[in-house]
Amino acid sequence: MINGVFLISIAATSFDNLSRLPVTLLRPVGVLQLFSWSFYDRLITSRGMATLKWALLLSLFMSTVGYLTPFSTKLSALLVIFYQGLLRSFGHFNHDEIIGIYFVMVLGFSPCGDAFSVDSWPSNRIEKRPLFAYGYPILLMQILLAWSYFSSALIKLRVAGFGYFSPDNLPILAIYHSLDNLHDTHFRLAFWLPTVRQYLPFAVGLVLVWELLFPLAVFWKRARWWILGFGVVFHLVTLLLMNFFFAYQLAMYVVFFDWPAIVRWCRRRRILKGLSSRWRRFRIVPERFPGIRVVGFKKKGMLLWDKECRFCACVVSGLKRIARKSFAECPYQTIVETLPQPVRRWSKCQAHWISEQGEVSGGSTALIDVLEGSGRTMLASFLDTAACRPILWFSIRFVSQVAHKKRPGN
Repeated sequence: MINGVFLISIAATSFDNLSRLPVTLLRPVGVLQLFSWSFYDRLITSRGMATLKWALLLSLFMSTVGYLTPFSTKLSALLVIFYQGLLRSFGHFNHDEIIGIYFVMVLGFSPCGDAFSVDSWPSNRIEKRPLFAYGYPILLMQILLAWSYFSSALIKLRVAGFGYFSPDNLPILAIYHSLDNLHDTHFRLAFWLPTVRQYLPFAVGLVLVWELLFPLAVFWKRARWWILGFGVVFHLVTLLLMNFFFAYQLAMYVVFFDWPAIVRWCRRRRILKGLSSRWRRFRIVPERFPGIRVVGFKKKGMLLWDKECRFCACVVSGLKRIARKSFAECPYQTIVETLPQPVRRWSKCQAHWISEQGEVSGGSTALIDVLEGSGRTMLASFLDTAACRPILWFSIRFVSQVAHKKRPGN
């Protein structure tokens, strides 16, 4: 979700406009000073900025869908930091995106790919970790967001003191920002503020109290929605009065949502309930059968397939052609009575491989085991990598489901 916010923002941003700026305007900040000027001469071009944009889009898309999560989340964090630093090197520091940058850094070192991700497809079971491993990153992001508001209130009091509550403070700021041309919107409501200046100290004080109380949203659920709701109103009013909108800051409120409850609510809706049910049926076929052994076979390995499936016959024929070592195979119907009930149950949905020790695997796992048993160890190892495994699993499940529906009698 958080990476998706940056994905949408960058997809809608014209990097070509950035490439038209002269490099002489660039004032590298922080670690960006370590790069040479020849690097920036190549980067601040149409081709260089297009490459950066596509790299950002690809890594953020992978992070959003949860593909190669341990790698893609870290790469996304690195590229987002570089991109934001590059923007700030052309202008001034903008604190709207900074909280989002902190969040992508936290996600880069969090187990956010264990569930609801492409990486979790091959397994029907969510990887078990201590609850602290999932709760700590969420709590950390909530505290970071709360601190951004709380520290803002402290800085206002430290810098301006009680002068911050002056009736003229807010009108001056609002009119100042409404007169420049550096914003996407040009609302003029700020010019009405002097007519109600006597009430503005109370409004400013209310906002200051809200910022100081924002940490309560982390620990007190009853106050959370009042605080977040006030935040939405505050940022909308800021847009109308000062013409700048903290879109990233608002989007980061998602860390306070109870996502398991939202998922449960969605599953109860009629349309989403049907989609959820189809996905569960799609995933339910197991590929591993721990504790189950098939005995009575003297061969080193055997592939069981459905003789009523033409596609299965073609796959077996293709595997035999590329095999370096021969392997045994037979339709499961010929030995169905000797198979354990769990294996027999899913034999019409996928092929199975019985190892020399009698262990059973199915689907994409069976394909990898067949390739390894037939001497194609390099190909088997490649398909078993984190990059290929989810794609292989989905492809085999999809093709198996389509082939099963086209069988005679279905």
